[in-house]
Amino acid sequence: MKKALIITDIQSDFLGNMDYIYPLCQKYLDKAGDSYDLVILTHWKHEENENENTLLLQHKKATVIEKRGYSALTDEVKQLLQENNIETVHLGGIDSDMAVMATMYSLLDAGYKVQVLEGLLASYSTRNWESTTIMRFVLGDDNVLQVGGDRVWM
Repeated sequence: MKKALIITDIQSDFLGNMDYIYPLCQKYLDKAGDSYDLVILTHWKHEENENENTLLLQHKKATVIEKRGYSALTDEVKQLLQENNIETVHLGGIDSDMAVMATMYSLLDAGYKVQVLEGLLASYSTRNWESTTIMRFVLGDDNVLQVGGDRVWM
């Protein structure tokens, strides 16, 4: 079964009080990125960062996708998932109650198996717990993985 990793919007203009999530996601990418058949990092382009690269994450296998809405399932991402015969998608990133959840629902509607990496989620609204509870209800306990939340050492 081919697997993809999508991490949404870990970018300097979004971190604020969620600055802990960047090193967690980068550490996970460094450790596990090569085990995925496809790695996608999204960069939400908006009026204030239109001409800037504010994306913080990097990995040699990663494809960076610019997006302008909540869901990461853009036409370009759909094409990449199809070309790589992806069946399962792991999700992490910012904002768990908006971008990650929108992506989860879009992927489910498109027929993909979705698993959320709970330790790699963050929320501006501090609604991460509630978001994860909804994801657990929708996906089932077995699809909310306790992955990526190791201690951060800088």
